[in-house]
Amino acid sequence: MPERRPRLRRVAYLTAVGTTCAAFALSLAGIAKTEGQVKPNGDAAALAKKLEQQTPHQPCHRPAPTQQREV
Repeated sequence: MPERRPRLRRVAYLTAVGTTCAAFALSLAGIAKTEGQVKPNGDAAALAKKLEQQTPHQPCHRPAPTQQREV
């Protein structure tokens, strides 16, 4: 019986790792599958348009260049 314990532990560990990897891969596949499927006239689009109109779009001002001394 003592010979089985390390093998059983290794099998349980590999099963847990495999299950975790499969769950991660399936979640990424689900994200990739739904990409680009937002309805242009749906609730999410209306909310995004409303938020875009509320935020002012101003150009970013760059700081004045600093003068560098010659070494």
